[in-house]
Amino acid sequence: MAVVVGLLLYSDYRDIGARIYTFPLFLVGPILALTFLNYLIRWVKWHLYLRLIGVRGLSPLNSATIFVSGLVLALSPGKVAELLKATAVRSMTGTSMARTVPVILAERVTDGLGMLLLAAIGVGGILSQDQAQREILLPYLPAYFLVLGILLAGILALQFRSVVILFLGWLDHISFLKRYSHAVRELYESSFELFRPLPLSLAIASGVVSWFGECLAFYLMLYGLGISPGWLLLWQATFILAASSIIGAVSGLPGGLGAAEFTIVGMVQILVLHRADSTLSGAAALILRLSTLWFGAVLGLVTAAVFRKRIFAMGLSDADVAERVPLELGDSESR
Repeated sequence: MAVVVGLLLYSDYRDIGARIYTFPLFLVGPILALTFLNYLIRWVKWHLYLRLIGVRGLSPLNSATIFVSGLVLALSPGKVAELLKATAVRSMTGTSMARTVPVILAERVTDGLGMLLLAAIGVGGILSQDQAQREILLPYLPAYFLVLGILLAGILALQFRSVVILFLGWLDHISFLKRYSHAVRELYESSFELFRPLPLSLAIASGVVSWFGECLAFYLMLYGLGISPGWLLLWQATFILAASSIIGAVSGLPGGLGAAEFTIVGMVQILVLHRADSTLSGAAALILRLSTLWFGAVLGLVTAAVFRKRIFAMGLSDADVAERVPLELGDSESR
């Protein structure tokens, strides 16, 4: 609410209301369809990831229920609450959380790499259409390469299997860490499988395709607000959506709230409008977030409400879980 009020005050709530009121209704369907396409492709990646690490007995419906319900968990700081999806998978299949948590982390990493690629594509497209914007885009490059370097360094470190296994072996010789060694080893084995070159490449490619759907949706929003369509606007929409999403994620704020919205406002004013039209840029930020973040949150809440018995009560009995789930914290109390 604070972010929305801030946008309205910055943009003049009467003018921004008029912009939204006159927004073409025929564009709402395609915009939400493109956002939903993003969710659909990301669910396919989620489901295939689970199969890759050996999760069995999870039907596509149950998998989709967990994934869609988890969309509302993006509103937690740093999206940390998405780890609860691993709890739901354990309840339904008996697969330990140590094995499934890397799937959630891999989703975030590959989505981030996909966004970085889209940002690069957007920059390339903008410069091919308008070289005058080079000076505007250059200040974003250091942050771009910093985030890219951190993600690639983490992925590369996981592939030095012999070194990591040697390090994990030391845990067995440290008394207060020994009880966690099995869970940590399972966590690593799952991560190693997910970040091997072929699965990683396919996941990044799917991330580029899925998030480009939202870039197209943002393009339609800008067009609906009265900006002339064309290739330059498409590349600008692609860069702005990718960059604002990355900034929102790096900020660690719940859902990137505040960081993403005001990044969108600033970039639309500088890159697209070349002037301080706070009303149009504020309307663009508000419509974009309503059609993506909040659309997903509402979809997740509705799914969780409709399928609550399937998510929270369908799982194994306590006795079954104790028998089938590997001990995750290394002592009898954790069971």
